[in-house]
Amino acid sequence: MKNLSLILNAVLLLAVIYLFYAHFSGPKPVAAPAEAKTETAALNVVYVREDTLLNQFKDFHEKMETLNNKKQQADASLQSRGRALEKEVAGIQAKIQQGLLTPNQIATEEQRIAQKQQSLMQESDKIAQEIMSETQTLNNELQDKVKAVLEALRDEMGYDYILNYGPGTGVLMVNDSLDITSIVLERLNQAKKEGE
Repeated sequence: MKNLSLILNAVLLLAVIYLFYAHFSGPKPVAAPAEAKTETAALNVVYVREDTLLNQFKDFHEKMETLNNKKQQADASLQSRGRALEKEVAGIQAKIQQGLLTPNQIATEEQRIAQKQQSLMQESDKIAQEIMSETQTLNNELQDKVKAVLEALRDEMGYDYILNYGPGTGVLMVNDSLDITSIVLERLNQAKKEGE
């Protein structure tokens, strides 16, 4: 064991001597690596405020308003039908308490009411899915339109990056002079006018 320790120390000593000699043994001309001469151009970074786009893009705003009206009308219709069903149930319960219905009639009425409730629930689910689907379609259309405008602006202006600035975006601070939201809105709204 003692010999192993001595051998390791000797090897380490030789390695240190070699490294010392190699490092300080006179300057050796080393060819400098060919440096690529690149001019570092400043990145052209701009941003948009997505919340402003959503609030001020007229076409999207109008379609969302139409969708919200449709949802409110559907909710009102379902609530009205629900209240009518509740009144019907109350009427049947009153007849049962007065003893005006036979057991067979009670079973038939319970089954009929259960079917109406199930139908109402299915219609409510169907409407909710339709609204979600239309909302998703509307959001996809918005994304496609915004992306097309941003791609056109990037190509025209030579932007390297177009960021989204707003709450929860990860961009903490921006220079207001880099905001292109108004340009994007103008083009989006102009495209809507041309499409009419």
